[in-house]
Amino acid sequence: MLVDVRTQVKMLVQQAVEAYLKNELNTNKDSSIAILLGYQSLNPSIVLETVSQLLDTYDVTLLLTKEWLPLQEPWNGVPFVLIEEMAQQELGALLEKSSVLVVPQASYSLLSKLSLTIDDEDPVWIAIQFQLLGKPIVMANNDVEPNVYQQIHAPHSVQERLQSYIRQIQTDQVKWVPLNKLVKAVDEQYADYREKQSLILAKHVERAFQDGLKEIEVPLKSRITPAAKDLARDLKIQIKQIDSSKGGTL
Repeated sequence: MLVDVRTQVKMLVQQAVEAYLKNELNTNKDSSIAILLGYQSLNPSIVLETVSQLLDTYDVTLLLTKEWLPLQEPWNGVPFVLIEEMAQQELGALLEKSSVLVVPQASYSLLSKLSLTIDDEDPVWIAIQFQLLGKPIVMANNDVEPNVYQQIHAPHSVQERLQSYIRQIQTDQVKWVPLNKLVKAVDEQYADYREKQSLILAKHVERAFQDGLKEIEVPLKSRITPAAKDLARDLKIQIKQIDSSKGGTL
C-alpha cells in the first residue's frame, strides 16, 4: 500500500512538472519577435542554425533581404517578408506587434549608421523604429567585432572609431553579443521587456492632443501619473494599456 502511495505521488509530481513546462512553452510561443536578416554573413550556416533555435521557442517573423530568401527554405511555414518590397507604413505596423528585434549578424554599415541615427537603409530604419518604440534589440557582433589579428594590425584610429560606434549603440540599449550567446540574450531581453514599466507624463498626453490623437496605447505595466490622467480626461484622450507582446488590448 505504501509503495502505491509513493507511486501515485511521483506520478502527480511528474504531471505537475509536465503541465508547467507545457504552459511555459505555450507562453513563449505566443511571444512575437522579429528576426532581421538584412546583411550578408561570413558564416550563414551558423547564423541559420542559431535562428532555428529561436524558431522553436518564439512566434517569429523573418524580415529578409533578397540575398537571404533562398536560404530560408528549411523554415517553410514561418512568416517572412522581403523588406525591399514592403512600404515603411506596412513594416511599421509589423514592428508594433514584435517585442524584440534580433539581428543575427551585424555589418559595419549597420553599426555606424545606427550609432549616428542615419536611416537611409531599410535594416537601419527598422532598428531605429524599434528604438523609438522603446523595444529591445539584440545584435550578434561576430562579423564586426575585430578579431585578435585585426586588433594587432589595424590602425588605432580605425579600432577606436569602431569601439566608439559600439559604445554608442550599447548606450542606446542595443544588446551586443557573440552569436553563441544570442539565444540567451534574447530570452533575457524579452523577459525584461515584459516587466518594463513606462512612465506616462502629462507632456505625453499634451503631445498626443497636438497630434490629433483620441487615444494613446501604452505598455500593459505602464505607470500613469495623476497629472497625465487628469489631462487625458480633460482633453478626452483615452489611455489604453496593451500587452504589446501579443499585439492586443487588455
